[in-house]
Amino acid sequence: MKIVERIKENKPFTVVLFLSTFIFIFTIIIFVISNVTRNADLVSVESVRVQEHYESVLHEIFAKLETIEVFTETVGVDNLNQTNFDEFGDNSDFSNIGFVSFSIAPAGILEYYYSYDYDDDDIIGLDLVNDDRENVKEAVAYAIENDVVVISGPFTLIQGGQGLVFRKAVYEDGEFVAIINLVINYDNLNLLFGISKSEVVDVGIFNAENELLFGDLEYSDDLAYYEGIGFENVNWNTGIEVSRSFRFQTRLSNLSILFLAVALYFTVLVLGVKFYRGNRNLLITQNELINYDNLTSLPNRRLLSRDVKNAMILNEPFHLGFGDLDNFKNLNDILGHSVGDKYLKDISKRFKTLVSDKLKIYRWGGDEFIFLMRTKTKEDSIVIINSIYDVFKEPITINETNYYVSITIGIVNFPNHGNTMDDLIKRADIVMYDVKSERKNTFRFFENKYLDNLKREVDFENKVNEYSLSDFEVFLQPVLHTNTQEVYGFEGLIRLFDENKNLINTHEIVKVYERKGDIYKLDTYVFEEVCKHSIKIKEEFNKNFSFSFNISPITLSRDFVIFVKEMIDKYKIDSSYFIIEIIETLGFKDIDVSLNLLGELKDLGFRIAMDDFGMGYSSLSYITRLPLSIIKIDRHFVHNYKTNDFDRMLMLTIKDISKSLDIKIIVEGIETKEQLKFITEMGAHYFQGYLHSKAMRVTDVIKLMKED
Repeated sequence: MKIVERIKENKPFTVVLFLSTFIFIFTIIIFVISNVTRNADLVSVESVRVQEHYESVLHEIFAKLETIEVFTETVGVDNLNQTNFDEFGDNSDFSNIGFVSFSIAPAGILEYYYSYDYDDDDIIGLDLVNDDRENVKEAVAYAIENDVVVISGPFTLIQGGQGLVFRKAVYEDGEFVAIINLVINYDNLNLLFGISKSEVVDVGIFNAENELLFGDLEYSDDLAYYEGIGFENVNWNTGIEVSRSFRFQTRLSNLSILFLAVALYFTVLVLGVKFYRGNRNLLITQNELINYDNLTSLPNRRLLSRDVKNAMILNEPFHLGFGDLDNFKNLNDILGHSVGDKYLKDISKRFKTLVSDKLKIYRWGGDEFIFLMRTKTKEDSIVIINSIYDVFKEPITINETNYYVSITIGIVNFPNHGNTMDDLIKRADIVMYDVKSERKNTFRFFENKYLDNLKREVDFENKVNEYSLSDFEVFLQPVLHTNTQEVYGFEGLIRLFDENKNLINTHEIVKVYERKGDIYKLDTYVFEEVCKHSIKIKEEFNKNFSFSFNISPITLSRDFVIFVKEMIDKYKIDSSYFIIEIIETLGFKDIDVSLNLLGELKDLGFRIAMDDFGMGYSSLSYITRLPLSIIKIDRHFVHNYKTNDFDRMLMLTIKDISKSLDIKIIVEGIETKEQLKFITEMGAHYFQGYLHSKAMRVTDVIKLMKED
């Protein structure tokens, strides 16, 4: 059991060890097989080479024999004499075949004899057909009867030494006329054959009775190669066997390589174990960074994706809950991110106590959590959800202060509500926001009506995609001084009307452009239109007004800064009268990069405003970090200041901070004189809203201002 636990505990290392061992063994097997194959191929190549060499030597001898035959037939047996016979011998080169002598026996009687260094008339007149030596008589008779070359020997030669006789019959008009005898020195022939000697194989040439003729290989039934030499009626066989020295060297080489491979494997294994032990904590930390949220230590999206995919592959039904903390943002805004982070850590510790085989909890991002419940029915899921809500009953104490934060959860089921993780989370998110808009601190399961909402969202996006940028208009809404109600400037607001002149929801349009990644195009289009409107209004009233326009944090980039510079040059605008409003809908991807870019824009003369402060991802800490000149308070806080103590307190807090940091305040959505009075008393500098006028086309704005 301990071994199994250790394997589970060190699973990554175990997997690597198993794979490396498998690869090592597999490599060794391949090496052995390839070595055996290579040696077999080498033996085969050497065998063919040796066989070809033997046949080449014999071919030379047979060629000389044919040369003698051609001479005999050309001169004619009847016209032969010792003189022309010797002349032919002197003019022909037989030295390269181990030549001893050659002779011609007309009608089987030896009459003509030629040798380089031996002359014996005693052999003249021998009757080869009726020779007393039985082997000679048989060889001659066989050569005459079958018209083939017959090899006899080795014999002890008259002139000493051993030799072989190559005999061939000569015919005229189909009648036997003579026997040619070519004698080759055995030792020289053996030497010629031995030139092909190989370090890989031992070779021998055997006769029909398997007696060794040439070479030093003993005959055995187990020879690796035993084939006849490819000459008609040459009844010799070539025998080949892998040499003992080559076999020994091969085995020694293989064993050396295997020993080195094993030694290297165990060396690497020992070093790997030492490295793993020394860096195990680092590997664990790396795994946690990859698979777990850095702040809460809960599993992150990566692990969620893996677990959901595994469940889908196994076709296991489950419920997925998408939860968002209620009022958490307000806690962040008032007390800052450090307190908010502490709260997230503490609530996550409570979540971890609920984790079981039935429930896994993941941090999705921000104050959003995913609850993966391995349940088949709603009833089983409700039991788990209730246990989650029990976590929030007790307050969390931070700096001796109790804080209560609730959660709203939307729940979907697999496979009924989606076949991919994205579909499930998107639909759970839709349910959660729908519930939150009606009543927080509760949960609800997905229903078919949400599919209708999703379809409407898709239809809306398709509708927006039917329009191009040229179809948009940029309206202007006046911004006024709170004390004098004089026009201070204008905010450029995008408007899109359908074919029936009905206004399409601007907020939803912005979300569509952000989703499809085209918000940069929309923001830059608005800015250029505002530049054009500013020139027109200045020409009408001969006065500089401020002009503001919104950009998404996504738009804030190096390309946008370059574009702004191009607009300044193109329209000759005074950037000190322009305000860039940052929309909070998505938050900043990289706050440090954003700070640098906003700093560059401020250096160009632009003033920076935080739009809809308190409604997006901002906190009070943003005010101190961003190079802000203006804060725009969302209409939500003005409308609720009477009934909501938190909203009123937030507005008063912003007022105090703006004084200390010299930041102007613009309040949006002022519709009544009472609201105007309240923001004037709280120290707001500017306002905009229906109390004065709604957003209008530039021509209507000019007309209204002239009437005033």
